[in-house]
Amino acid sequence: MYFKMRLRLKLYQGGRNLMISFQRYQKWQKWLNEIPALNDSMNGIIARSFILTNGSLEEVEFVTGASKHDIFQVYEWLSEKKLIDGLISGKQEEEVEHMAVVAQEKKKKERTFTREEMVDYVKRKLLEENKDIRFVGLKHNVLNCEHEGRNFKVYISSSRDYESFRKGLEFEPYRVSAWNKGSHEMFSSYDYYALLVKVDKNTKYVTEFEDNIEGMFVCQEELNLWLSKKVAVPSGMINFYVHYRQSKDEGRNSITVIDDREEPALTLNHLFQKVWSIR
Repeated sequence: MYFKMRLRLKLYQGGRNLMISFQRYQKWQKWLNEIPALNDSMNGIIARSFILTNGSLEEVEFVTGASKHDIFQVYEWLSEKKLIDGLISGKQEEEVEHMAVVAQEKKKKERTFTREEMVDYVKRKLLEENKDIRFVGLKHNVLNCEHEGRNFKVYISSSRDYESFRKGLEFEPYRVSAWNKGSHEMFSSYDYYALLVKVDKNTKYVTEFEDNIEGMFVCQEELNLWLSKKVAVPSGMINFYVHYRQSKDEGRNSITVIDDREEPALTLNHLFQKVWSIR
């Protein structure tokens, strides 16, 4: 009887392991179909390690020997396609955020923009629509302003163009992909928000000015309405995957904007078309 029970247990465990392996294989095939860049040897190893370790970043880093920057890049691809949702816990998402900070610190020399140029862009856009505006001060990413006797604050959220990370047919030369992110506190504490992206130098996307910056300007009420349509994540962080797309040879007359973080994607044309006026 004892040996029969042992045999049944082994058969059960073997069948269960086979089912888990098959589920992992299906997940990997789905990821591969969604993100052709995972065909690259190291990218594929990192992605498969995410599956095998259930998103444990420390184990992924240990097993693959890959850099934090490379691991975070694969994570971004998976997040943008919503493939990582449900695989990692809230704590692991916090670890990802920490890894992003560490990776960015190590990659400062490769940063594609400066805070100063983003601030200058915001000032220029505000001056175009609000002639009597006065800039009182700047603290970190918050620009303090005064207009018609009223003080207000603008939070400046900056992103690089992540479209440049795509390979092959995934890359769209007339699209700009921004990742604006932050905490709930960050996106609920100011009067206005400028969500900006530094467009990659290899793009065919046409920007308004030579500094190659694109973006939107929204008030707190407009942002709250946008947030109400987004799905909350366990970590509490807010992620905007904003895509700006132009039609070939039509430039700025054909721009459409979406938040691709949600399913289905949220249309943002009404926000992009608003002028930068204080209202």
